[in-house]
Amino acid sequence: MFEEYLEDANYLAMEASKVANEREAKRYYRVAVFCTMSAVEAFINYIGDTLAQGETFQPYEIAYLTDKKFDVSGGTFQILEQIEYHRLEDKLKFLICKFVPDFDFFSTPCWSRLLEFKKFRDTITHPRQDEDEIDITEYKKKIETGLSSAIEIMNYLCKGIFRRPLRKKILDLIL
Repeated sequence: MFEEYLEDANYLAMEASKVANEREAKRYYRVAVFCTMSAVEAFINYIGDTLAQGETFQPYEIAYLTDKKFDVSGGTFQILEQIEYHRLEDKLKFLICKFVPDFDFFSTPCWSRLLEFKKFRDTITHPRQDEDEIDITEYKKKIETGLSSAIEIMNYLCKGIFRRPLRKKILDLIL
């Protein structure tokens, strides 16, 4: 599903760049932003579900990735039926540290750009103003860097976890 969301984000951003009406273009860009971040979340869920099928990882690691609450009670570890959400960037950090140990969070631009893009998504999701005052050029710049950063981080993880890159059709989604 994450691949479809990435393709949708790319398509919507391309459509936005063709539209003359600013309000309509912003509509496309906003949805492209949402699709991109949904793709990242779907990717993490995919990784969590994939790792859960094997028996290589600790139950608390799988619980953490799949948003299950876990606890130690009476000296025994238990996965509870309750949901406990963890921040997207924390799950990504966990996966990167585990599977891409030479990844440098400070000097690899895609990491800071993705965090910046997430903040941008958050401002759109939780607006403080009645009107969308974000300039159309900012939308365009943010989706270009956000989509490429999301794909780059996913690619690092695919190489680290599966020993192969993302599919070429996804790597080619460049705005």
